[in-house]
Amino acid sequence: MPDDAAFEVQLVTPERVLLSGRATEVVLRTGEGDVTFLAGHAPLVGSVEPGVLRVVRPEGDTVRVATHGGFVQVEWGVQLAVEGQPTDAGRGEGERGTRVTLLIGVAELVDEIDLERARAALERAESRLAELEGAGGRGGEEGAADLEVAEARAALRRAEVRIEAVESAAGVNP
Repeated sequence: MPDDAAFEVQLVTPERVLLSGRATEVVLRTGEGDVTFLAGHAPLVGSVEPGVLRVVRPEGDTVRVATHGGFVQVEWGVQLAVEGQPTDAGRGEGERGTRVTLLIGVAELVDEIDLERARAALERAESRLAELEGAGGRGGEEGAADLEVAEARAALRRAEVRIEAVESAAGVNP
């Protein structure tokens, strides 16, 4: 029988299932602000903003993931998979509880982030953004310039999130 304080969590990217299992807490940034999901959370569908996702496991360890946007769905009262037993949602047997599903376009486990590469990307993005914002009236198509600025800001935010994730895992910025 699953622990009442634990629930299922799954983080899926286009490339793979990055994280799957039980959690007691999931903390992330949504379009409405920072949110913490616990067992029994009300159903929700929302956007995930770039930031550090924290998943606290029943054993007490915390998994940190740099996320770069996507969606979250929280379901309550759903059929849960119980290890060693088939899930039979059609007959309504087995445990029911909370499931948090994250569909993230780009996500990286902290252990997979190269900090020096992230810092170099941050420097490149800052330089590119300064160059683009300093060349405000350089001619050319205005829409294309706006797109370049938006892309530079997005690259800057991705680098910041990667660095924040690694530093928070190391206790530098908890």
